[in-house]
Amino acid sequence: MSIANLFRLRRMHTPVPETVPARRRALTQLGAMSVASLAAASATTTRAQSVFGATSKAALSDRQGLGGAWYNPSTSGQGIFLEVYPDLLGEDLGVVAGAWFTFDTTPGGTSAQRWYTFNGALTNDQSQADLSILMNTGGNFDAQPVTFSTTVGSAQIRFTDCTTATLDYTFDDGRSGTIPLQRVMSDNTCAGGASSSVQADYAFSGAWYDPATSGQGLMVEVNPVAGKLAFGWFTYAVQGQAAGAQGLRWFTAEGDFEDGARSSSLTLYATTGGRFDAADSVTTTAVGSVVLSFSSCELATLTYRFDAGELTGLSGTINLQRLGASPAACSFGSSCALIPSETQGPYPLLSVLSNTALQRSDITEGKSGVPLTLILNLVDINDGCSPIADAWIYAWHCDKDGVYSGYSNQTGGVNATGQVFLRGIQRTNSRGQVVFQTIYPGWYAGRITHIHFQVYLSTLSGSATVTSQVAFPQAVTQAVYASSLYASRGQNTSVTSFAQDNVFSDGTAYQMASVAGSPTAGYAATLTVGVRGA
Repeated sequence: MSIANLFRLRRMHTPVPETVPARRRALTQLGAMSVASLAAASATTTRAQSVFGATSKAALSDRQGLGGAWYNPSTSGQGIFLEVYPDLLGEDLGVVAGAWFTFDTTPGGTSAQRWYTFNGALTNDQSQADLSILMNTGGNFDAQPVTFSTTVGSAQIRFTDCTTATLDYTFDDGRSGTIPLQRVMSDNTCAGGASSSVQADYAFSGAWYDPATSGQGLMVEVNPVAGKLAFGWFTYAVQGQAAGAQGLRWFTAEGDFEDGARSSSLTLYATTGGRFDAADSVTTTAVGSVVLSFSSCELATLTYRFDAGELTGLSGTINLQRLGASPAACSFGSSCALIPSETQGPYPLLSVLSNTALQRSDITEGKSGVPLTLILNLVDINDGCSPIADAWIYAWHCDKDGVYSGYSNQTGGVNATGQVFLRGIQRTNSRGQVVFQTIYPGWYAGRITHIHFQVYLSTLSGSATVTSQVAFPQAVTQAVYASSLYASRGQNTSVTSFAQDNVFSDGTAYQMASVAGSPTAGYAATLTVGVRGA
């Protein structure tokens, strides 16, 4: 049965109102979600203490496999797409985010379509998450301006298991209710036991967007078990900027998926006639076709053509990038690359390796700068790019003014001996991942922007398995250095290209981070680090 038909199933349904905590966390929207804001919000999040049974080490709500399409069979043509970011805010502290495609309270045509986004923090010991419900307006279809979200309500999602959940919601306009949810397609990896090939395919699921039109984008589910790829496209009318909520538009897409495929052709659908959280009859019509092609774990393109509906005749290609961290299981093609070895530089301060206080996620120590979440995924190139758990990663970099902690006579004559800011050590989790909360590094004469790191596969004593460096896209770096926090030093004029840099002049193909965000919201940078496992 197709995704479109599944979302059209109708049964009797009576919503049961339930009070939802009225907390507001000013998190951000699809296509401009601030990892830094999520991290700040996590400090005020109440952690529920329920789990899904004694045999599970971690609650199902912290499993990436919960991501994908969910719906209530009783309400026609509406549902949600979820994504779970395990350990994004630190060990055992993740994020659940999603997009909700629905309708106005009064039935109508495309102008009655409504969509919301939501997100909130969750921990490994909880089966529920408190969410902020957000709304974006003021955008145009596949065009600027960038839009920003407004908090319009709160919700709580509770997972019973990998295939059933409940969403309680309360909107500021008075709407409230309870929606029983179930998966649209069969479970992928949530219940465990999935093969590495299934995990690698499923890892392309998640939120994808074009930074140039931030505030709109896709929520994708790649489901190799069902042999399907589906997504929700959350966007606007062509002239939606001045239309308020009536300018919101959403589409769903579905097509067959072949194992290992990185390009899929899908049918695009538009659904109208429904009413918010109600069992009204809807009309779902095929309005076009799309081709979704992944060019890496972080980049993709969406080529679209509309043959019917209000966008008839429109066609184009959208350059997409992943929002947030790439799952450690993600690999493009059938291989991953060995990370190049690089110099540790003049400021490694290796004495901190024995300091357990440096085993931390947040390494800022009060240093000002544009927030940066650094996600490193450690994989074994000799074992099918499988994640490497329980390895140590030590990361360090300079502050916004080009100064490293622990050394004297640096940029500007600064003496930072006895300090350990912007240095941290973490052990990789079961997904081979570590997450550092830091700031975007500045620059010093003779080097282009970078972050140092070392990998220790067993203990922190002895020699590192590999020493390398993270590179950053020049466009991102230039945007950061043009911001007010970095204005005192401005752009790096000493090294203006990777070809001029004494480390990256031989290429950055395996060291270039995938970066999403903005100077105002902060950035998330992801890099897959391939090593030869023990």
